[in-house]
Amino acid sequence: MSSLGQLSTRLDRRLQVVGELTKALLALRAELTGKLDALKLTTADVDTARVRIIEFLAGLTSALNGTPPASEEQRVFLAKLAQSGEPLTDWAEDFGKIVGQLQARAPVESSQLDKIMRVVGFLQGEAAEDVRRLRSR
Repeated sequence: MSSLGQLSTRLDRRLQVVGELTKALLALRAELTGKLDALKLTTADVDTARVRIIEFLAGLTSALNGTPPASEEQRVFLAKLAQSGEPLTDWAEDFGKIVGQLQARAPVESSQLDKIMRVVGFLQGEAAEDVRRLRSR
């Protein structure tokens, strides 16, 4: 595959992941704030969101704990944390706690959702870089 094709495929994948995670976070935040009806979301949407976030964070937590990254998204996140100098163990602990709460169907706090949104922001930044690269070709 050409480098342009690889870049396009990677961009498509990143945008898909960002979209899925953003939608999941929106559903969880709507539940937290009591706005499911206003956003025409159902408890089934929230359940689907929980599963998506649990899957994503479980893989990310594993990578934070030293397992080689299993996805490009995990690699990007680890690189961004390395650049910022933030301790991986703090993120792993926070994500482990969030996963536990979601699995127990316990409410998550807005600050916890914000932390997950930071990860999505890192991925959005990488997608923007991919778009820039595509346009420069």
